[in-house]
Amino acid sequence: MNQNSLTKPFLAMEVLERAHQLQKDGREILYMCVGEPDLPVHPKIEEACIKAIKEGKTRYTHSLGILELREAISNYYKKKYSIDVSPERIVVSSGTSPLMLLIFSILNRRVNKIVLTNPCYACYPTYVSFTCGDIEYFPLSPKGTDYSKLCEIKSKNYAVVINSPSNPTGEMINTKDLEFIGKLGVPVVSDEIYHGLCYERDEDTMLKFGEEVFVINGFSKAFSMTGWRLGYCIVPEKYIRELRSLHQNIIICAPSFVQWAGVSALEYADEIQSHMKEVFSKRRKILLEGLKALNLSFWGNPEGAFYVLVDFRFLKKDSLTISMELLEKYGLAVTPGIDFGSQAEGFIRFSYATSEENIGKALEKLEKFIKNS
Repeated sequence: MNQNSLTKPFLAMEVLERAHQLQKDGREILYMCVGEPDLPVHPKIEEACIKAIKEGKTRYTHSLGILELREAISNYYKKKYSIDVSPERIVVSSGTSPLMLLIFSILNRRVNKIVLTNPCYACYPTYVSFTCGDIEYFPLSPKGTDYSKLCEIKSKNYAVVINSPSNPTGEMINTKDLEFIGKLGVPVVSDEIYHGLCYERDEDTMLKFGEEVFVINGFSKAFSMTGWRLGYCIVPEKYIRELRSLHQNIIICAPSFVQWAGVSALEYADEIQSHMKEVFSKRRKILLEGLKALNLSFWGNPEGAFYVLVDFRFLKKDSLTISMELLEKYGLAVTPGIDFGSQAEGFIRFSYATSEENIGKALEKLEKFIKNS
């Protein structure tokens, strides 16, 4: 790992790449390090993509995305959240990461700081730094977070980034706290990529609780379309022209045939997400019960996504050392908590985006690891 580079490594990917090398060398590896659903994409999505290619829908599209997909997203939000979203406020792109870079490029010219939670998705700080922004961290607690303390931020000219359900903790922000964040009167970037994967209660969109809200969402997680690279952002009206211009210059448009696949995905959203939730809910239960049987505690209540952030601070080792020991000695690929911020040091993130059988094997490996540590 090159610790001297300007951009810090994404440790989840570093672990994955090392795991691939070990597997190539003949080792059996259990993968619980990345957030990638293992379920196959719905056949109707594949059919729509192939049909679009055969019909020659392979050229540039409108920079906001094809109208049919933006209208489908608008209808999806109306049906799921009872909220009206104009297709003219929706920007479709090649995944959500390019959109985050564009959003932070705009916000960093208007605010003094971007407030990120600690822990947070590992790439957020990189996006902010790359677009020349300053970061202030808002600490979360494994025993529950008091979001009213956001009022204690000294700078009044800031934007805040939230992610519910959360990567890496799986926690959800309750409606009362979403309402409070919306009343802060600052721009809010709400990463809702794990919506559709909530197991104990329904999720709600931040769009309901504020005017200056950017909602990030896409098809990677709840539709099992990671490699399709299709995401979108719902943008406040005052920012849409600028973001559209940036998108025209830097991204141009998402692949046209993949956009048509997105239309099909939303047509079958209820069926797809119902199946995904059923499968992941079972896996979640197996993992949580197994961790408890090993007397391992974890961060908060992982109600959504497919992550559990497990507390290994009792070992008195740093999280990167723990994760590499699990990989090198036991063939279990997991992500060190430090990847997500200092508050997660000593924790390890487990992704249950793998089979029930693999989760069982992983728990056996964990038991051996703890006994030998």
